[in-house]
Amino acid sequence: MPVMSIIACRILEEELFHVLSLENAFDYLFVTDTKESHGLVRRLKIGNTPYAPVPPDRISEMLEQTRSLHKCGIIRRICMKPSAKEDFIVVVHILELGLHRDLTSLRRGVYTAVEQMSSYSDGILLFYGLCGNSLQNIENDLSHITCPIYLLKDSESNRVDDCISIALGGNRKYEEAFKACRGKGTLFFTPMWASNWKDMDASGNKQEDLMTINYSLKRQHISRIVKIDKGTRYDPAFEENVKKFAQSFGLEIISIPGTAKIVEKCYSDAKSAITNGCK
Repeated sequence: MPVMSIIACRILEEELFHVLSLENAFDYLFVTDTKESHGLVRRLKIGNTPYAPVPPDRISEMLEQTRSLHKCGIIRRICMKPSAKEDFIVVVHILELGLHRDLTSLRRGVYTAVEQMSSYSDGILLFYGLCGNSLQNIENDLSHITCPIYLLKDSESNRVDDCISIALGGNRKYEEAFKACRGKGTLFFTPMWASNWKDMDASGNKQEDLMTINYSLKRQHISRIVKIDKGTRYDPAFEENVKKFAQSFGLEIISIPGTAKIVEKCYSDAKSAITNGCK
Protein backbone atom coordinates (compact mmCIF):
# COMPACT_ATOMS: atom_id res chain seq x y z
CA MET A 1 0.00 0.00 0.00
CA PRO A 2 1.96 3.02 -1.23
CA VAL A 3 1.86 6.12 0.98
CA MET A 4 2.05 9.68 -0.32
CA SER A 5 2.42 12.37 2.31
CA ILE A 6 1.44 15.94 1.53
CA ILE A 7 2.94 18.81 3.48
CA ALA A 8 0.90 21.91 2.74
CA CYS A 9 0.68 25.56 3.58
CA ARG A 10 -2.76 26.47 4.93
CA ILE A 11 -3.01 29.20 2.29
CA LEU A 12 -3.26 26.34 -0.27
CA GLU A 13 -6.12 24.66 1.57
CA GLU A 14 -8.57 25.20 -1.29
CA GLU A 15 -6.18 23.75 -3.88
CA LEU A 16 -5.50 20.80 -1.61
CA PHE A 17 -9.19 20.11 -1.11
CA HIS A 18 -9.71 20.35 -4.87
CA VAL A 19 -7.24 17.57 -5.72
CA LEU A 20 -8.45 15.39 -2.86
CA SER A 21 -11.98 15.71 -4.26
CA LEU A 22 -11.01 14.45 -7.71
CA GLU A 23 -12.16 11.00 -8.76
CA ASN A 24 -9.82 8.20 -7.66
CA ALA A 25 -7.52 10.64 -5.87
CA PHE A 26 -6.90 8.15 -3.05
CA ASP A 27 -8.22 5.03 -1.38
CA TYR A 28 -7.53 6.06 2.22
CA LEU A 29 -6.99 9.58 3.49
CA PHE A 30 -5.46 10.46 6.86
CA VAL A 31 -5.34 14.07 8.05
CA THR A 32 -3.14 15.02 10.99
CA ASP A 33 -5.41 16.25 13.75
CA THR A 34 -4.08 19.76 14.39
CA LYS A 35 -5.57 23.25 14.61
CA GLU A 36 -4.24 24.02 11.14
CA SER A 37 -6.24 21.17 9.58
CA HIS A 38 -9.65 22.29 10.85
CA GLY A 39 -10.49 24.24 7.70
CA LEU A 40 -9.64 21.33 5.43
CA VAL A 41 -11.58 18.92 7.63
CA ARG A 42 -14.61 21.21 7.45
CA ARG A 43 -14.42 21.16 3.64
CA LEU A 44 -14.01 17.37 3.58
CA LYS A 45 -17.10 16.93 5.74
CA ILE A 46 -19.20 19.27 3.61
CA GLY A 47 -18.03 17.49 0.46
CA ASN A 48 -18.66 14.04 1.99
CA THR A 49 -15.04 13.13 1.30
CA PRO A 50 -14.00 10.19 3.52
CA TYR A 51 -11.01 10.74 5.80
CA ALA A 52 -9.66 9.75 9.21
CA PRO A 53 -8.17 12.28 11.67
CA VAL A 54 -4.92 11.06 13.22
CA PRO A 55 -2.75 12.61 15.95
CA PRO A 56 0.62 13.53 14.39
CA ASP A 57 2.51 11.18 16.71
CA ARG A 58 0.33 8.18 15.80
CA ILE A 59 0.50 8.22 12.01
CA SER A 60 2.99 5.35 11.75
CA GLU A 61 0.85 3.27 14.10
CA MET A 62 -2.30 4.01 12.10
CA LEU A 63 -0.60 3.07 8.84
CA GLU A 64 0.55 -0.25 10.29
CA GLN A 65 -2.96 -0.99 11.54
CA THR A 66 -4.41 -0.15 8.12
CA ARG A 67 -1.94 -2.43 6.36
CA SER A 68 -2.67 -5.27 8.80
CA LEU A 69 -6.45 -4.96 8.41
CA HIS A 70 -6.05 -4.65 4.66
CA LYS A 71 -3.84 -7.75 4.50
CA CYS A 72 -6.37 -9.94 6.30
CA GLY A 73 -9.22 -8.56 4.18
CA ILE A 74 -11.19 -6.80 6.93
CA ILE A 75 -11.07 -3.35 5.35
CA ARG A 76 -12.08 -4.72 1.97
CA ARG A 77 -15.12 -6.43 3.46
CA ILE A 78 -16.17 -3.35 5.42
CA CYS A 79 -15.74 -0.99 2.48
CA MET A 80 -17.00 -3.48 -0.14
CA LYS A 81 -14.34 -2.32 -2.56
CA PRO A 82 -12.46 -5.34 -3.97
CA SER A 83 -9.65 -4.32 -6.27
CA ALA A 84 -6.70 -5.95 -8.01
CA LYS A 85 -4.49 -2.91 -7.46
CA GLU A 86 -2.74 -1.86 -4.29
CA ASP A 87 -4.72 0.75 -2.40
CA PHE A 88 -3.21 4.23 -2.30
CA ILE A 89 -2.89 6.04 1.04
CA VAL A 90 -2.58 9.81 1.38
CA VAL A 91 -1.43 11.48 4.60
CA VAL A 92 -1.97 15.25 4.83
CA HIS A 93 -0.16 17.56 7.24
CA ILE A 94 -0.87 21.31 7.13
CA LEU A 95 1.61 23.80 8.54
CA GLU A 96 0.76 27.10 10.20
CA LEU A 97 0.52 30.37 8.29
CA GLY A 98 2.64 32.12 10.90
CA LEU A 99 5.77 30.42 9.55
CA HIS A 100 5.74 32.96 6.69
CA ARG A 101 6.58 35.80 9.08
CA ASP A 102 10.18 34.61 9.02
CA LEU A 103 11.71 32.73 6.08
CA THR A 104 14.19 30.92 8.29
CA SER A 105 11.34 29.63 10.45
CA LEU A 106 9.42 28.61 7.34
CA ARG A 107 12.36 26.63 5.98
CA ARG A 108 12.98 25.00 9.35
CA GLY A 109 9.32 24.06 9.76
CA VAL A 110 9.02 22.52 6.31
CA TYR A 111 12.34 20.66 6.55
CA THR A 112 11.42 19.23 9.94
CA ALA A 113 8.05 18.00 8.64
CA VAL A 114 9.69 16.39 5.59
CA GLU A 115 12.27 14.58 7.72
CA GLN A 116 9.64 13.32 10.16
CA MET A 117 7.16 12.14 7.52
CA SER A 118 9.80 10.54 5.29
CA SER A 119 10.09 7.63 7.74
CA TYR A 120 6.73 6.19 6.67
CA SER A 121 6.24 7.73 3.21
CA ASP A 122 6.98 6.40 -0.26
CA GLY A 123 6.97 9.98 -1.52
CA ILE A 124 6.25 13.49 -0.25
CA LEU A 125 4.38 16.10 -2.27
CA LEU A 126 5.15 19.63 -1.11
CA PHE A 127 2.26 22.10 -1.41
CA TYR A 128 4.54 25.13 -1.28
CA GLY A 129 6.17 27.36 -3.84
CA LEU A 130 9.67 28.82 -3.56
CA CYS A 131 8.27 31.24 -0.96
CA GLY A 132 10.87 33.98 -1.23
CA ASN A 133 13.44 31.35 -2.23
CA SER A 134 13.35 29.97 1.32
CA LEU A 135 12.71 26.49 -0.12
CA GLN A 136 14.89 26.86 -3.18
CA ASN A 137 17.51 24.32 -2.06
CA ILE A 138 15.27 21.78 -0.35
CA GLU A 139 16.30 18.88 -2.60
CA ASN A 140 20.02 19.46 -1.97
CA ASP A 141 19.59 20.27 1.71
CA LEU A 142 17.57 17.09 2.28
CA SER A 143 19.49 14.85 -0.11
CA HIS A 144 20.11 12.42 2.77
CA ILE A 145 16.41 11.51 2.72
CA THR A 146 15.75 8.45 0.56
CA CYS A 147 12.04 9.29 0.23
CA PRO A 148 11.43 11.25 -3.04
CA ILE A 149 10.22 14.84 -2.69
CA TYR A 150 7.80 16.08 -5.36
CA LEU A 151 7.54 19.83 -5.94
CA LEU A 152 4.89 22.03 -7.53
CA LYS A 153 6.02 23.06 -11.03
CA ASP A 154 4.36 24.89 -13.89
CA SER A 155 3.94 23.72 -17.50
CA GLU A 156 7.49 24.86 -18.26
CA SER A 157 8.83 22.63 -15.46
CA ASN A 158 9.79 25.64 -13.34
CA ARG A 159 9.26 25.65 -9.57
CA VAL A 160 6.34 27.96 -8.89
CA ASP A 161 7.18 31.17 -7.04
CA ASP A 162 4.30 31.14 -4.56
CA CYS A 163 0.58 30.56 -4.03
CA ILE A 164 -0.37 33.31 -6.49
CA SER A 165 1.72 31.75 -9.23
CA ILE A 166 -0.01 28.45 -8.51
CA ALA A 167 -3.47 30.03 -8.74
CA LEU A 168 -2.68 31.84 -12.00
CA GLY A 169 -1.18 28.80 -13.73
CA GLY A 170 2.56 29.39 -13.48
CA ASN A 171 5.37 31.90 -13.22
CA ARG A 172 4.93 33.26 -16.75
CA LYS A 173 1.22 33.91 -16.11
CA TYR A 174 2.20 35.65 -12.88
CA GLU A 175 4.65 37.91 -14.74
CA GLU A 176 2.01 38.72 -17.36
CA ALA A 177 -0.50 39.65 -14.66
CA PHE A 178 2.05 41.96 -13.02
CA LYS A 179 2.78 43.67 -16.33
CA ALA A 180 -0.92 44.17 -16.95
CA CYS A 181 -1.21 45.90 -13.58
CA ARG A 182 1.84 48.12 -14.08
CA GLY A 183 1.27 51.66 -12.85
CA LYS A 184 -1.03 50.65 -9.99
CA GLY A 185 0.01 49.08 -6.71
CA THR A 186 -1.74 45.71 -6.66
CA LEU A 187 -2.56 42.90 -4.24
CA PHE A 188 -3.50 39.48 -5.61
CA PHE A 189 -6.16 37.65 -3.61
CA THR A 190 -7.09 33.97 -3.64
CA PRO A 191 -9.99 32.77 -1.46
CA MET A 192 -7.63 31.71 1.34
CA TRP A 193 -5.77 35.02 1.22
CA ALA A 194 -9.09 36.85 1.42
CA SER A 195 -10.17 34.91 4.50
CA ASN A 196 -6.80 34.81 6.29
CA TRP A 197 -5.11 38.16 5.67
CA LYS A 198 -5.69 39.19 9.28
CA ASP A 199 -3.67 36.21 10.52
CA MET A 200 -0.57 36.72 8.43
CA ASP A 201 1.13 39.34 10.62
CA ALA A 202 -1.32 39.64 13.47
CA SER A 203 -0.12 41.20 16.72
CA GLY A 204 -3.27 40.35 18.67
CA ASN A 205 -4.46 43.95 18.77
CA LYS A 206 -7.15 44.34 16.10
CA GLN A 207 -7.01 48.14 15.90
CA GLU A 208 -3.23 48.14 15.82
CA ASP A 209 -3.20 45.50 13.07
CA LEU A 210 -5.60 47.51 10.90
CA MET A 211 -3.51 50.66 11.33
CA THR A 212 -0.35 48.73 10.42
CA ILE A 213 -1.94 47.28 7.29
CA ASN A 214 -3.33 50.66 6.25
CA TYR A 215 0.09 52.28 6.68
CA SER A 216 1.77 49.49 4.72
CA LEU A 217 -0.71 49.73 1.84
CA LYS A 218 -0.29 53.50 1.57
CA ARG A 219 3.51 53.28 1.79
CA GLN A 220 3.51 50.77 -1.09
CA HIS A 221 0.90 52.82 -3.01
CA ILE A 222 -1.50 49.86 -3.15
CA SER A 223 -4.77 50.89 -4.78
CA ARG A 224 -6.15 47.71 -6.31
CA ILE A 225 -7.08 44.12 -5.46
CA VAL A 226 -6.93 41.48 -8.16
CA LYS A 227 -9.41 38.74 -7.31
CA ILE A 228 -8.24 35.42 -8.80
CA ASP A 229 -11.31 33.42 -9.69
CA LYS A 230 -10.53 29.75 -10.34
CA GLY A 231 -14.17 28.81 -10.69
CA THR A 232 -13.98 26.13 -8.00
CA ARG A 233 -16.40 27.98 -5.69
CA TYR A 234 -15.30 26.04 -2.61
CA ASP A 235 -15.33 29.24 -0.57
CA PRO A 236 -18.72 30.98 -0.87
CA ALA A 237 -17.44 33.87 1.26
CA PHE A 238 -14.71 34.84 -1.23
CA GLU A 239 -16.65 37.70 -2.83
CA GLU A 240 -17.72 39.14 0.51
CA ASN A 241 -14.23 38.86 2.03
CA VAL A 242 -12.67 40.72 -0.88
CA LYS A 243 -15.33 43.45 -0.72
CA LYS A 244 -14.79 43.95 3.01
CA PHE A 245 -11.04 44.27 2.59
CA ALA A 246 -11.40 46.67 -0.34
CA GLN A 247 -13.92 48.84 1.51
CA SER A 248 -11.78 48.91 4.66
CA PHE A 249 -8.80 50.35 2.80
CA GLY A 250 -10.41 52.11 -0.17
CA LEU A 251 -9.19 49.76 -2.89
CA GLU A 252 -10.47 49.04 -6.40
CA ILE A 253 -11.40 45.43 -7.26
CA ILE A 254 -10.81 43.66 -10.57
CA SER A 255 -11.11 39.96 -11.41
CA ILE A 256 -8.92 37.69 -13.51
CA PRO A 257 -9.32 33.98 -14.23
CA GLY A 258 -7.26 31.41 -12.37
CA THR A 259 -6.75 27.69 -12.77
CA ALA A 260 -6.17 24.51 -10.78
CA LYS A 261 -4.13 22.82 -13.53
CA ILE A 262 -0.80 22.98 -11.70
CA VAL A 263 -1.99 21.20 -8.55
CA GLU A 264 -4.03 18.71 -10.55
CA LYS A 265 -1.06 17.69 -12.73
CA CYS A 266 1.50 17.67 -9.93
CA TYR A 267 -0.76 15.56 -7.72
CA SER A 268 -1.43 13.12 -10.55
CA ASP A 269 2.26 12.90 -11.50
CA ALA A 270 3.37 12.32 -7.92
CA LYS A 271 0.72 9.65 -7.38
CA SER A 272 1.72 7.84 -10.59
CA ALA A 273 5.44 7.98 -9.73
CA ILE A 274 4.88 6.66 -6.20
CA THR A 275 2.49 3.93 -7.35
CA ASN A 276 4.81 2.73 -10.11
CA GLY A 277 7.83 2.95 -7.82
CA CYS A 278 6.19 0.63 -5.30
CA LYS A 279 5.38 -2.13 -7.79
